[in-house]
Amino acid sequence: MNVTLYKKFEVPTLAWYGQKMQELSFPEEWKVTFLPMEGYSKPLVNSEKIVKALREPIRTKPLRKLAEGKKDAVIVVDDMTRVTRSYQIIPYVMQELKEAGISDEHIRFIMGGGLHGAWYRDDFSKKLGEDIVRNYPVYNHNPFANCTYVGKTSRGTPVEINSEYHSCDLRIGIGSIVPHPMTGYGGGAKIILPGIASYNMIFYNHMVVHRQNPPAESYWGFLEGNQTRADIDEAGKIAGMDMKIDVLLNGVGDSTDVFAGDLQGEFIEGVKVARKHYSTKNVPEEADVIIANTYAKANEATLAYSNWKNKVKKDGVMVIIAQAPEGQSTHYLYGKFGVNEYAPGFSVPTKPKFKKLIVFSDYKTPDPFLPIAEKSSIIWIDNWKEVIEEIKSTFSYNPSIILLPNAEVQCDEKILNIKKFKYKF
Repeated sequence: MNVTLYKKFEVPTLAWYGQKMQELSFPEEWKVTFLPMEGYSKPLVNSEKIVKALREPIRTKPLRKLAEGKKDAVIVVDDMTRVTRSYQIIPYVMQELKEAGISDEHIRFIMGGGLHGAWYRDDFSKKLGEDIVRNYPVYNHNPFANCTYVGKTSRGTPVEINSEYHSCDLRIGIGSIVPHPMTGYGGGAKIILPGIASYNMIFYNHMVVHRQNPPAESYWGFLEGNQTRADIDEAGKIAGMDMKIDVLLNGVGDSTDVFAGDLQGEFIEGVKVARKHYSTKNVPEEADVIIANTYAKANEATLAYSNWKNKVKKDGVMVIIAQAPEGQSTHYLYGKFGVNEYAPGFSVPTKPKFKKLIVFSDYKTPDPFLPIAEKSSIIWIDNWKEVIEEIKSTFSYNPSIILLPNAEVQCDEKILNIKKFKYKF
């Protein structure tokens, strides 16, 4: 009797749904290379480092000093398309505010979702912690109204920000720094633009200013000369934020490093570490098969596609693992809202340049809000054995496999260019 031998690997899935390690089995004769990012296994940051970041911040006063004499505090957190576990940071922030004399009834939270859809109590609880949701008001951001005009950037972007945020005299943000295909990296002032910005503000930055960038297929890790990012940073200065707190994330979404300070200063220092943290070594120029697991942004799985599609051979296969029970995120600038109905920034996706694109997911959507590629070219499969059979049928030889556990945030170290870093505000 013939017995097929398998080698097994695990990748993280279901970030906001209990977290699960997905087991992936491959035929023993296949060459499978597991390529995690440098910071994949870095441990959760300890409480001493969090407190130190708040009390010895970058280019600003300690949080307790910033809070003294202030009446109303607002804390903006990123939304559920980011795996930032704000509840790992918030208790230390609240302690500093309490010590400064700000009472509970003068503290509120806003989930800065930009042009994503609204979120719900269950989401707030996952992001902030149940104790916060029970005891403090938490609001969605409304990009279509309830925004206040406070100025204009030198590139012409109207700075219109959340009015509740604008009404408070102490403003704090909590987010994460990860590589990003438009702004080089998330983090810093992105909590303001697009986080709590108006539709008009986001439209101008994303659709007008972004086109001032030099032509490129992708801007992952690109900061120097990035007009989109520079405009965001200028808008952040105009809108104002007393302290931004950004974390770096390991392979399962835990906060490993904390940077706190003014919007620009903490972002620069964070990126210096992030460039190595999210880099992936020994990536080949091309691979027969790339298995791109999404975890931090499984609900924006198109990011894994744009990040790694150029590494797939012309006759190769790309498999995107997107275990997102909530489906692909709504986006009011880039999304799809009908068979032939699109948001203003929607780009009609094309067929992949390689042979097959497989999406492995228990949560199939025939026409996702943020299409990963031209929908007729996507093979949706919810059984891993069937994925293996589909790959087998593509090759007349044993293919070489690259397995990426965090494909939507980890990058080839050559892309992040860790040997030099120049960025000035």
